[in-house]
Amino acid sequence: MSTPTLAQRVAWAGVERLVVEPQPAPNPPGPDEILIRVESVGVCGTDTAIWRGKNDRIRIGTVPGHEFGGTVMEVGLNVTIRSVGQLVAVDPNLVCGECRECATGSRGLCRQRELMGLDVDGGLQSYVTVNAANTVAVPGAADPRALALIEPIAVGVHACARANISSGARLVIVGGGAIGMASALQALRLGADSVTVIEPDTVRRGTITDYGVIAIAPGEGIAERWDVAIDTVGSSASISAVMEHLEPGSTICVAGLAQGGTLPPTKDLVRRELTLTGTFCYTSEDLTTAAALVARHGLGAIPNDLVQGFNGAPAAIEAFAEGRLGRGKTLIIP
Repeated sequence: MSTPTLAQRVAWAGVERLVVEPQPAPNPPGPDEILIRVESVGVCGTDTAIWRGKNDRIRIGTVPGHEFGGTVMEVGLNVTIRSVGQLVAVDPNLVCGECRECATGSRGLCRQRELMGLDVDGGLQSYVTVNAANTVAVPGAADPRALALIEPIAVGVHACARANISSGARLVIVGGGAIGMASALQALRLGADSVTVIEPDTVRRGTITDYGVIAIAPGEGIAERWDVAIDTVGSSASISAVMEHLEPGSTICVAGLAQGGTLPPTKDLVRRELTLTGTFCYTSEDLTTAAALVARHGLGAIPNDLVQGFNGAPAAIEAFAEGRLGRGKTLIIP
């Protein structure tokens, strides 16, 4: 395949520096690989940590972006599970494939895991070659711009499973970003009686209500007691803020990785018999569920903002790092 002369990539060039540069023509895919034309890339907290130089695994010249998907352009000799023209989302977790976690589909827990967009080049480039097994097919005629939503939605799907949400649940979610909203909409799909999101940003609160979810500001009056909580922030303050409004015997599932986050006092957990659990990444099954949701709802799956062209990527990532969050998930469309 000959790539267009306008093929580009966005590379990390040091602390708070991203450069947009021409992308060299990719090598043909190996026997078990496919070549993807990237259609959309999501921006998340990992990308802002990379931009700030706060992750010592990143190297100069690495292409960020672990939330992405695209169109299959070429398939390797041994590939039978993918075909040219098919839309796919990429599982960015590069794993051993042999441990217990890999065998059960919990690839994010593999001890040898590396992440595309951090340890190796990721999705902020026009073309990417990946192992076909690291992709999930998107059924139907999905909107290609929505493919990058699949990875973060899978995180929310997994959080709901870890929180054991079922029909009739009264759920509170701390944080109305992509993971919070993915969790909210998955909970509604599972039959939750009510879903409340605590979100400080006024714009995001307005967007959240458009999805049939209750949105309140931190400290706002609480109308009901909840029996399950998902915390996408992960600080002692964020956990403690909802604990007093939980019924005895409730579950708190922590999805956030706030720097310096600590657990609440154990006496509150013990005396009220609360269950505290964590959730990280997703399983292969969660990715398949998320792909089906995006195939059905497209860009309407969770709130998002579109940035056209890789030239806008550095400013979009800087804006996110500085707290200018927009309506929801920032999606960069090449």
